Amino acid sequence: MEVNFLKGTRFSPQSNDQIIMRFEDFESVEFESTRWIEQLKRYVSRHKTQLDRLKELKRYYLGDNNIKYRPDKTDQFAADNRIASDFAKYITIFEQGYMLGNPVEYKNEDDSIQEKIDDFSSVVNEEYHNIELMTDLSIYGRAYELLATYKQDESSSVQIKLYKLDPQQTFVVYDDTHERNSLFGVNYYSVDYGDGHKKEVYVVYTNDKVYTYNDDNKETTGMHLVDDEDHYFNGVPINEYSNNSDRTGAFENVLDAIDAYDLSQSELANFQQDSNDAILVITGNPYTGADEEDFLEDGRINPNGRLAISIGYKKAKILILDDNPNPNGPHPDAYYLKKEYDATGSEAYKNRLVKDILRFTFTPDSTDENFAGTQTGEAMKYKLMASDNYRAKREKLFKKGLMRRLRLAVNIWKIKGSESVAYDAINQTSIIFTPNIPKNNNDLVAIAKTLYGMVSDQTIFEILNLVTGVDAEEELQRLKDQGDEIEEVTPRLGGVEDGQDTP
Repeated sequence: MEVNFLKGTRFSPQSNDQIIMRFEDFESVEFESTRWIEQLKRYVSRHKTQLDRLKELKRYYLGDNNIKYRPDKTDQFAADNRIASDFAKYITIFEQGYMLGNPVEYKNEDDSIQEKIDDFSSVVNEEYHNIELMTDLSIYGRAYELLATYKQDESSSVQIKLYKLDPQQTFVVYDDTHERNSLFGVNYYSVDYGDGHKKEVYVVYTNDKVYTYNDDNKETTGMHLVDDEDHYFNGVPINEYSNNSDRTGAFENVLDAIDAYDLSQSELANFQQDSNDAILVITGNPYTGADEEDFLEDGRINPNGRLAISIGYKKAKILILDDNPNPNGPHPDAYYLKKEYDATGSEAYKNRLVKDILRFTFTPDSTDENFAGTQTGEAMKYKLMASDNYRAKREKLFKKGLMRRLRLAVNIWKIKGSESVAYDAINQTSIIFTPNIPKNNNDLVAIAKTLYGMVSDQTIFEILNLVTGVDAEEELQRLKDQGDEIEEVTPRLGGVEDGQDTP
């Protein structure tokens, strides 16, 4: 792999475009026709032109940065270390934990709908699924999930399953209206049988159908429709999430700064290694008697030529210099040939790069001495203000995807007999994100005490939830149960006179 290191345009202008199709053209599609199959191939080819960007972002997340593919040094004897930093993963993990370290909560005043949502979240392991989506959002700037139905056996009811789809194999085509409604989604992949037999599989999801196409290299039919089946989500079951309006990853805008940091670290390692392997210079020795001809007649390097001798010196890390004839006689000397290193300037440069990387990705520096548990709540708020502003915007986009997920699930719940679950009722669901940040429990208890009597008990217990770990509604129920127990005990205690034995 060859890359332009710290120069040129990193990605093409079209590397992150959405694919648009006219609604009128989509309505006339015949999904088994050659014309449509050729159009589908063009859409897939267009998506494949975006893979260079997606793959490079994933490489950085895995610590396989461009420093690894930097052109080799011209001096084959010089140290050439390639040290890749893990900033991409650090930024991704922070954003993932900051926004979803505390699971998303759903609140609906309709108890039956609340129960449906809670059961659905539990069955599909939504907490972990959301974290996986968030990871893809931070890496690629986009994430995809597939809603599918299944039955454990003929007697069981229909269940909904969530699957995360790879952005390198998935895309959604939207209509040309301002709403950008999804027309269909595509998931494609290859099956390699290991004996030269390969099969390309393309699955197209529309509002009501799933079409599967195969392109088998052992068949002469080319790409063709092999299966179509109904689904009942009444909407494209591939759900796309965006990290921001530009669909860029969390660390995408600082890739150049990461490259510069990697280069600085690598060159420091090179300097240390070259210093350990510094050339020993010896002067004042007799003339070595090297031949003037560097090459023999047959083109081979003359082993006694100046070129061969200088290469030998280089390998041995020794340089012998002659100072004869010297009118004052030879002056023997020995010293190491090495460059000077500006430690202070180099460290200042690296620290500035680190600060820029974290600042421009709105990531707090956890190694900052001022970013510690001794800080007050207000001081911490100022340090996290940029992160909070960025998180609030991303939450809105993530919430949009979660609401679409619930609306698709409603259609399956209706089929299962839950007619009371309607879009209007689902739209009344509140989705609550709680930032995962260190909390000062003493401050929270003090705030709760201050607000007592001014707000409802439920609000007080929602504040204290982060201290007690008990849900506000459960805490209210505990208080009610505790009050009932006291009322039962009080009449018995009230009938006991002083000095009288209790019955």
